[in-house]
Amino acid sequence: MNAIPAQEVAGHCLQAFTQIVPASQAAFYCVDRQLQARDFRLHQMSGEMHRDYLDNYRQFDPLQPRNCQSSGLAVVPLGFAMARQPSRDSRRYRDFLQRYGVVDVVEILAHRSGQPQAAISLLRTAAQGAFTADQLAQLSALQALLQMAVANMQPFEDSLSGLTPKERQIALLLRQGASNKQLALELDVGLPTIKTHLINLFRKTGVTSRTELVGALFL
Repeated sequence: MNAIPAQEVAGHCLQAFTQIVPASQAAFYCVDRQLQARDFRLHQMSGEMHRDYLDNYRQFDPLQPRNCQSSGLAVVPLGFAMARQPSRDSRRYRDFLQRYGVVDVVEILAHRSGQPQAAISLLRTAAQGAFTADQLAQLSALQALLQMAVANMQPFEDSLSGLTPKERQIALLLRQGASNKQLALELDVGLPTIKTHLINLFRKTGVTSRTELVGALFL
């Protein structure tokens, strides 16, 4: 069987999970060897919230891959994860979630060789309420499908390991032929910011054009 691109796996998994267990927002992401989330695919989540998370609150997230891995669970509810970290960190993360109207989160992980390889994060607002025990049981059953999908996913490109999460996202979109305007819409930033990211990418990879960048990273 041919390996499936991560973005294709992300799209199918997000659609399936959110149809069976409704969520206000969701994200699919890959996990690198340092147990850092990267290459996010967002579903109904604003770019503003995602940037705020990456820039200011990722370190307080009780559901980041390292914490989920140590829990020993493949489906990790927010309340369970918060109880395992310092209360001060949990309060700061709860404040972040409340700012965007989120009342509950659950993380579903898929592993390869005992290490997290990818995960789905499902978020709910007050309109939907917290995840019920029955819904968590449904997600535990669905986790096997996520595991199967990730087992057939293309391995991560080591060439991207030196890039920031935003730079990796831009590089992956460039591989799909995205224009600067499309990049700006996808990342919810202005064109000058995209140009700055591209300059940094060119400098890091030693290239001078978008075509050379894609060739250096993916060919």
